[in-house]
Amino acid sequence: ISLSLNTSFNANSGDGSLESVNRFYDPYGNLARNDSINQVYTTEADFKSYQARLAYTEPIFKKTLLELSVGKSNSISTSQKTTWNFNKQSGKFDQLNDQLTNDFQNEYGYTTAGVRLLTQWKKLTVITGVNWQEAALEGKIIAGNKDSVIAKTFTNLLPNARLEYKFTRYKTLTLNYTAATNQPTLSQLQPVPDISDPLNIRAGNPDLKQEYMHSAQLNFMSVNPFRNKNLFAFVTLRHTNNKIVNYDTIDAFGIKTTRPVNVDGVIDLTGDISLGLPVRFLKGSINIGLNGAYNKGKQFINGYGNNINTLSLGPDIRLDMSPHEKLNLSLTSSFNYYKTEYSLQSSLNTRYFTQQYGTELDWQLPANFFFSTGFTYTINSRRADDFNTKVPLWNASISKMMLRYNRGELKLTAYDLLNRNINVSRNASQNYIEDKRMVTLQQFFLLSFTYSLSKTGLNNGPGGPPGIRFIRR
Repeated sequence: ISLSLNTSFNANSGDGSLESVNRFYDPYGNLARNDSINQVYTTEADFKSYQARLAYTEPIFKKTLLELSVGKSNSISTSQKTTWNFNKQSGKFDQLNDQLTNDFQNEYGYTTAGVRLLTQWKKLTVITGVNWQEAALEGKIIAGNKDSVIAKTFTNLLPNARLEYKFTRYKTLTLNYTAATNQPTLSQLQPVPDISDPLNIRAGNPDLKQEYMHSAQLNFMSVNPFRNKNLFAFVTLRHTNNKIVNYDTIDAFGIKTTRPVNVDGVIDLTGDISLGLPVRFLKGSINIGLNGAYNKGKQFINGYGNNINTLSLGPDIRLDMSPHEKLNLSLTSSFNYYKTEYSLQSSLNTRYFTQQYGTELDWQLPANFFFSTGFTYTINSRRADDFNTKVPLWNASISKMMLRYNRGELKLTAYDLLNRNINVSRNASQNYIEDKRMVTLQQFFLLSFTYSLSKTGLNNGPGGPPGIRFIRR
């Protein structure tokens, strides 16, 4: 018999400001109207939750166990936002904006009861079960002088299964199946529109249903510790009914209003395969991998369904070498291809590439000093002009182990030594493609001291010899 209990408490507050000028033109290029925003706002939010589960296991046959379980979860969250417009007469932010001032109170909880059968033979393990779940969501929205209450109750049966076959001690095939639900959030349900961005207005949908997901995962693992060889393969397929997606409406001035709706048949497929082989003449190993993802989804724009297919695929390779017991060197390379296609507005179909090359070095120096450095070079291509960037990023550190059992570490780290770090990303929406270049924290230096409470200290990294710590970034 086992009992688990988890609790969580969270509170935060913030403030911000928004200032913008928007100009709207007619189809002939003439200025139709101006719209400006100048406001400040404050936010307050807190969250409290608990989750409890009680399970009892009883052997009923020689190789079969029966598990009975019950669970209970509940969470309460509140959020307040107050927005003030700028008053030209007084020169102060003293005009309350009722449309952007609101108070949310949200309570969500569920009760579950489940049964599972576990049967285990010498090489085969089979687990099957089903959970009954009843979930309830209740929210109260206060916006201006208007109150609205949202209440939803969902009841489901969630089957699950697991099959594991051990060919040998080091070779295993596993198949997992689970069914799960995802509840709509209060912001997705609330009918009060969010007009803080006048060009992109968001509104809720109180008729939303919960998402129901079927997920199957196939894992294969083969490890030969005597020859330093390994093979890992993972494939996950997820099918979602009542998936919550966007329904966009764009008016003649280009103002987009988005509200969530449910659609069926959304598919996500992800996979990853990795092969590791020894490279004895370099005193190291090489890992070759391939990862991919495919998504088949659907959204809506001005009443028309827009089928969206997204594909990403890319190989990677990593070479780890230990030419000396106190020196470790790694070389990495990866290439990623991205493709998005739309059934509407095929002119927005996009393809682009990202390449990344890197190296890492860890070196144990005399007197318990350690030197570490890493360099990556990222190449972005097939994007808009001025966004096909090449980003070199070089970090380095030197540290000194000290105190008894090497419990203390004094470390000086230099980030972005070339002062060239920049972040570029792409967002492909229904009616536009957005390339973003964001200012990031560039060159800086950090002096840190770390103390370990364990007698093993800080100098024994996983899989490494004493005196060298290995960190996979």
